[in-house]
Amino acid sequence: MLCTEVLGNINDPSSVIALQRRLGAPFEVDYVDLEWDQVHARRLVVKSGAGRVVEIRLGERVEEIGLKDGDVLGCDVAPDTLTAHASSVEPCAATAPASASGGKPVVVAVQLRSARVVRIRFTASQPVDPALVARVGWEVGNMHVPLFRGEAGELMAPHSEALQRLLASIPGIQTTVEQASLDPAARLSGTGISTVVRLSPSLKVVVRKKTSSN
Repeated sequence: MLCTEVLGNINDPSSVIALQRRLGAPFEVDYVDLEWDQVHARRLVVKSGAGRVVEIRLGERVEEIGLKDGDVLGCDVAPDTLTAHASSVEPCAATAPASASGGKPVVVAVQLRSARVVRIRFTASQPVDPALVARVGWEVGNMHVPLFRGEAGELMAPHSEALQRLLASIPGIQTTVEQASLDPAARLSGTGISTVVRLSPSLKVVVRKKTSSN
C-alpha cells in the first residue's frame, strides 16, 4: 500500500464522518505503530497490525509537522487481501467504494507508540526563570535529542541515562522517568533561546551588534 497524503484523523469526529461518506460504509481501522523518531521521515516502509506492508511517502510535509496519532494514511477496500509488496498495489484512494465481498472497508492509521521519557518539572516559584528554561533547552539540545512540551508547563525528552543524570544536577527542576507519548505537534526545536521564546512569549530578546573600536 503506497500512501502519499494524509486523508484525515480518526480522532477527529468530522474526519470519521467524511471517511464514512467517501467509503460508503462504516470502516475498520488497521494501525501502523510508529516511534517518536519515525514521524518526520520522508519515506518509511512499515507493516501494519494486520500485516499490510505500508509505504509512506509524504515528502516535505512530514518533515515540517510530522505524523500525528490517528492520522489516516490510506484505505483498503479489500480487507481480506494483504499485500506482499508495497510497489504491487495502487496508491491509496480517498474515494474508494465499499468492498464487493461484503466486508467492511479498512483505513490504515498511525498509532504512536509510547516511549521512555524524562519528564521535567520546574520546582521554582512561578513564573519560571527564563534562564532556567533556556539552560534545560540548551542541555537537551547538546545531547542531540528533541524537547517536547508537556502538561502544565512541564517538558519532556526521550530518555537516556546520561540525560537524566545531567538534568538531575540542575537546581530548580525535578525529573521523573516514565512511559509517555511524544506528540510531534508539541515538539520544541532549535536552541535554548528559541525554547524560551516559545514558552515565554512575553520575553523580549534584544540582539546587540558588536561595534569595532577605532
